[in-house]
Amino acid sequence: MDYVSQYTIKSLICQSSMSLFRKTIIFLILLELLSIFAWGWPVFNSFCFVVILGLVFILSLKNLSFGILIALGELIIGSHGYLFSLNIGQGSTLISIRLGIFLVVMLAFAIQLVKKGLNNYWQELKAFRFFRYYLLLAIAIVWGFAWGLIRGNDFGNIFLDFNNWLFFLYLLPLISVSQEEKFWLALRNVALSCLVWLIFKTLLFFYIFAHQFLWALPEAYLWVRDTRVGEITRFTDTFYRVFFQSQIYALLGFFIFLPLVKKVRITYYSLLSIVCLSAVLVSLSRSFWVGVIIALVIYFLFLIYQLRVTHYTLRVASKTFLQRLLLVILIILVSFALLFTVAYAPPQISGNLANLFRDRATEVEAAGSSRINMLKPLLLSIVNHPVIGSGFGTTVTYQSADPRIIPATAGGTGEFTTYAFEWGYLDLLLKIGLAGLFVYLLLIYKLLCVVWQQTKSAISNQRSAISNSLPGLFLSLLALLTVNVFTPYLNHPLGIGFILIVSVWLNCQQAKELSSSGLNRGSTPYYPNK
Repeated sequence: MDYVSQYTIKSLICQSSMSLFRKTIIFLILLELLSIFAWGWPVFNSFCFVVILGLVFILSLKNLSFGILIALGELIIGSHGYLFSLNIGQGSTLISIRLGIFLVVMLAFAIQLVKKGLNNYWQELKAFRFFRYYLLLAIAIVWGFAWGLIRGNDFGNIFLDFNNWLFFLYLLPLISVSQEEKFWLALRNVALSCLVWLIFKTLLFFYIFAHQFLWALPEAYLWVRDTRVGEITRFTDTFYRVFFQSQIYALLGFFIFLPLVKKVRITYYSLLSIVCLSAVLVSLSRSFWVGVIIALVIYFLFLIYQLRVTHYTLRVASKTFLQRLLLVILIILVSFALLFTVAYAPPQISGNLANLFRDRATEVEAAGSSRINMLKPLLLSIVNHPVIGSGFGTTVTYQSADPRIIPATAGGTGEFTTYAFEWGYLDLLLKIGLAGLFVYLLLIYKLLCVVWQQTKSAISNQRSAISNSLPGLFLSLLALLTVNVFTPYLNHPLGIGFILIVSVWLNCQQAKELSSSGLNRGSTPYYPNK
């Protein structure tokens, strides 16, 4: 293929990508506006819920990848998945749009599976690189559900505790569509557009609340709260914390883009890194901040390793390391500057943003105090069944200091009983025990090992294009593992979705390498779909 042909193909791909990016952004704007109207009009909410599920089902039957892309896009912008919902039983049961999308996509997948036959798909499934680890994890999850029933845990708590894990079933249709190159190109653009929209929405709410737009404050706050998109909390008269659970993707995106930033100048990846970090900072989430710090330390350790392996002279290696250090410092400073610009843009407000970040990093507010109070009773409950766990729906009673919870407790004592816990790994230990936690961490460890081995191979062969993307995945996985210590993401669709995408992508990379090596040897290439 000549240079002109290659250039033409690349141009067409870029044009197609930008078109999909713009269309997705427009669709997201309309979707969020519909969500606001639906929030204020319950009948319209139910109508939108049914129409959206109908469209997703039709699109999934036409092309299963459409349904997968919609599901993953909703994950990035929807936090808990209640942008739209359906009330059943006079409001006693609320079905989220996320659960609805899951059901119709899995139904479409089942229909296609029956049409195409199970034998071919079973071969694909067995060829999946991490199949055995997901199978072991599935056994642990089923055990947690069954053991919770056997122990007589409240069924409502069991279901609410268990249903997040159902998101792992998306692995089945993901494997089915993952061999299509168009799927990954579309996923990249859809994920990027959803991430950009998430960051824009974060900064927009930060601006609205920081500047006290009274015409929008009550409705904006109630919409965010009722749809469970996130939390908006006042810290001073004019400063608000804007925290969306989906901002975990801004954190992961920051570390995916960071290794791609090479020079001290405004580039595509440097801008993405800056806005991602800004969204993490404005969340005022110490869990996110700890994840950033730990992953940055690993990033610089990796950089030292890379400079050693590539046999740079000490002078060149030192210069390169200092350049990268300066890049990170500049990105952090510009991220803060962006928040200052948004906070102090007209109309003017009073308050000290710098002091707020300092105070937030050191103070232990009510939520943090509740997390500490939860620790002892949680550990005591884990001791009851440390190896096999106590099953989903297991509750623990602790003394809450959260002013939102205390009025709802008996006599206002603050004694609160729940099955959901902030300590991510302890939650897993309580529900599925050491055995289940070991299997889950083993899966993630295998993902990290594959990424690390491919990274080392790419560095040794000086394949810079490959080695740039792989460190980002490695760092983002480590950041997710760190955040999960204090905030549960590994047992939530937000974390599970990222684990699934990384797993399937790595499997496809292996298939490509096997295919390439087969062609190089002159043998028949390997195609998992055939």
